[in-house]
Amino acid sequence: MNRSAVIYTLALGLGVVLLHLVVVMPSHPAGLTWARALRPTWELPVILLLLGLLPGRLMRASVVLLAVALVVLRAADLGTYLAFSRPFNPLLDLHLLVSGWSLLASSVGHLEAVGIVSAVVLAVLGLGALLWVCLSRLPRAGGVLRGAVAAIPAGAVALSLVVPGWTAFNATPVVAGQIGRMTRGVADLSAFTEALRTAPEVSPSFGALGDRDVILAFVESYGRTFLEDPAFRDISAPRLQAVETELQSAGWHIRSGWVAAPTRGGQSWLSHGTLLSGLWVDGQTRYDRLMTSDRISLNRLFGMAGWRTGAAMPAITLDWPEAAWFGYDITLAADDLGYAGQPFEWVTMPDQYTWIAMDRLLRGPGPDMIELALVTSHAPWTPLPKVVPWDDIGDGAIFDGTRRAGDSPQVVWSDPDRIRAQYAKSLDYALDVAGQYIARYGDGALFIVLGDHQPAPLLTGQDAPPDVPIHFISDDPNLLHALPNANFAQGIFPDADAPVLPMQDLRDLIATSFETPTSAARLEN
Repeated sequence: MNRSAVIYTLALGLGVVLLHLVVVMPSHPAGLTWARALRPTWELPVILLLLGLLPGRLMRASVVLLAVALVVLRAADLGTYLAFSRPFNPLLDLHLLVSGWSLLASSVGHLEAVGIVSAVVLAVLGLGALLWVCLSRLPRAGGVLRGAVAAIPAGAVALSLVVPGWTAFNATPVVAGQIGRMTRGVADLSAFTEALRTAPEVSPSFGALGDRDVILAFVESYGRTFLEDPAFRDISAPRLQAVETELQSAGWHIRSGWVAAPTRGGQSWLSHGTLLSGLWVDGQTRYDRLMTSDRISLNRLFGMAGWRTGAAMPAITLDWPEAAWFGYDITLAADDLGYAGQPFEWVTMPDQYTWIAMDRLLRGPGPDMIELALVTSHAPWTPLPKVVPWDDIGDGAIFDGTRRAGDSPQVVWSDPDRIRAQYAKSLDYALDVAGQYIARYGDGALFIVLGDHQPAPLLTGQDAPPDVPIHFISDDPNLLHALPNANFAQGIFPDADAPVLPMQDLRDLIATSFETPTSAARLEN
């Protein structure tokens, strides 16, 4: 065989191998194994046979386009499983490209982000071009070679039927799966619309709260894994114990439990919408429908009962029309919080500043009901701010780039162990400053501090539950006795065996538990 024939045969072989890898490419991280890559498939010999029998450009173009589409869709599935522990849904997830770009650009820099995206696009286009060139050899191959190209994978499939433990793998119909998810999404939206129409409403007075401020603080990525995974417990347990000791010394009482969040790894707004609406908002279509509904948010219920409502949202950097549904009297996005310091990569400002800005700008002659988003513990978890004296915070100019610790995201994210370490440090900081603020400036308010969702499966594993901790904190122990003992333990550590509340149930729990002053009978629950 001459040199050109060898190159010709190798190119054809490469095309067959690439096509096989495309067909067996998994949609779930668990499928990233050598065993899967070596399995025969029914689809490959059929495709090769069609290419041999129908050698025109149209057939080859169809195969290449289908292969590229499969790679893109399966890569999207892998990405959303790694980030959110669920498959990709075009109906729900295309908008996340904007959020993903923002996070990437702020973490590694715009030029680097452009380079990464360009490399991905070129890799996909390069795969298509390589498949086109390699498979073009098949129609011109001799009859024997052409038969062998289809016969060898077909023989592997036949062999798999008789070899113990080696089963032919039937490739997942990815496109059909995506269409199915979109169809189910439409049906789910119809069901959610009906739930919006029929969900009972309440009109609580929150009489048990008197004239107390109520501060609902979501802590980014504060999940059950942080409390229970041995990889994080050496940091979480001492920090929570220190916060509990500090608060108890200042006269505060704590009850803690678990709630199941509607999302994992991101899309915090789904958790905000779920808690404040009292409905399960686990996808973007539900959220968008909620934003156009007449459902009364929890903060609107407080407003109707006499509380002034506000929100401090340091992660909101663009127009936020959804604020109209939430119905705050005062909405403070990132630019409204008066921060004069430097950002911490994607994180616009440190939690310590957010707490003090909220105190200065939203807490007035009460009562106030305030929703607070704390974002220091948002990915990429580096660099992190250093805690500074509270009296020195001012307009945040003290965070001038010198009050930070941790390597760049590029360095940290090159090592999974360092990612986990930085994540733990970010929550250590978030809980520390939350405890310090409450102990120093709480001033009799009721604090409800909870996680918005678990971090990405990269840190928790694919099988971690969606649970997040929740802490009710008050200087009046009788107020906390209204919470059900089965779900809420005394102190800052939730009972590991306590029943987990769906996050949607918190709205009615808050509305009913604090409806009337606590009586002796209720203390016995």
